[in-house]
Amino acid sequence: MKRDILFLTALTAAMLAGCAGNKAPATGGVQDYMPENAVIAHRGTIYWAPELTEAAFRWARNTGADYVELDVQRTSDSVLVIMHDKTFKRTTNVAEVFPGREADPVSSFTYEEIMQLDNGSAFNKKNPDQARLSFAGQNVLVFEDVFRIAEGKRIKRNPDGSRVWTRDEAGIYHFEYEADPADNGHRPGVYIEFKIPDEYPLIEEQAYDDLRRIGWNPLEGEIPAADEPFYKGDRVNIGNTRGKILVQTFSQKGMMNLRRVFREQVPYSYLIGNPKTNLFAQESVTDSIVAFARECGAQFIGTNLGEENDGLAPAFAEKIHAAGLKANIYSINTVQQMEKYFGPGEGKKASPLADGMITNRTDLTIDFYCTRKVRANGTEKSPEEILTDLGYNK
Repeated sequence: MKRDILFLTALTAAMLAGCAGNKAPATGGVQDYMPENAVIAHRGTIYWAPELTEAAFRWARNTGADYVELDVQRTSDSVLVIMHDKTFKRTTNVAEVFPGREADPVSSFTYEEIMQLDNGSAFNKKNPDQARLSFAGQNVLVFEDVFRIAEGKRIKRNPDGSRVWTRDEAGIYHFEYEADPADNGHRPGVYIEFKIPDEYPLIEEQAYDDLRRIGWNPLEGEIPAADEPFYKGDRVNIGNTRGKILVQTFSQKGMMNLRRVFREQVPYSYLIGNPKTNLFAQESVTDSIVAFARECGAQFIGTNLGEENDGLAPAFAEKIHAAGLKANIYSINTVQQMEKYFGPGEGKKASPLADGMITNRTDLTIDFYCTRKVRANGTEKSPEEILTDLGYNK
């Protein structure tokens, strides 16, 4: 373990050298585009619906998440798709549809092939208590889908349930959306995670261009007013503010790519940690982590609550905050975890370790923050009622 820590320290030092001469203050400015005690819906939800699906993101939006979090990858025909794993094996029926290709990477499939996959039935099999018949056949989403859902729309579908799409002579896919009749007015932001940049060269630039095309790039086009509020009455409004997107990555090279593309004008987060070991969060390397985040212009550090080592121990949180950075922790599943990383106190007397929670249980986290008097409104309906309202029948 000592050798691993020495290696990590050396690696961090090398990356710091790559950022030398590009210092920028980490405090204030775009950091304030994200609200305090933000509720970030991890993959939409992995508990109440199949992760990273239309069902998961519609549920998170209607529940009142401040942000919906996604993982972006790219197909062989250059379509940005939403998928966490490197392969489709865990969450889809790829072994049935494409026998022998279940271990092939996402990047080896065309999107037309991907549209044939069922991204919901595996969830039903693994989670019988949360299973719903209408989760079967959920699609693997494209990048644009999540933003349209955040706007209050849903995917437009044919009578057989397949999505409406066309492909032009240049090979570009075009998708259609419609007003979601179950939309309840919440407008979350979108929290974008990029994978290892060497696997997807220039994916950050492609995402930037896609954000501009769909009207979600806060740096171009109609830029939101600086005083646009995070909440309007009891409705989330973050998707209409300058903090409408946050970008993040585990990759140190990717962090420099984010700085180059987004020019420190949108919030971005340096992700660290490992759910089993959290070597990156051990005290011997936390100074280097904070230094790297500051040197590369991040405003946030995202760390894992972990199993063996605490990814956000009080001493680490203190270093993060002393440097003018903020900490978001993932992935929250229980009230006990929320209590640990929020700590004692409520309202103005609260001093949480975590400034925001990336959670699989948006419903619990919203209500927790409400009980601690740092959020004005709790959830309006149970998770099951929201899914039923959205048309996902048992």
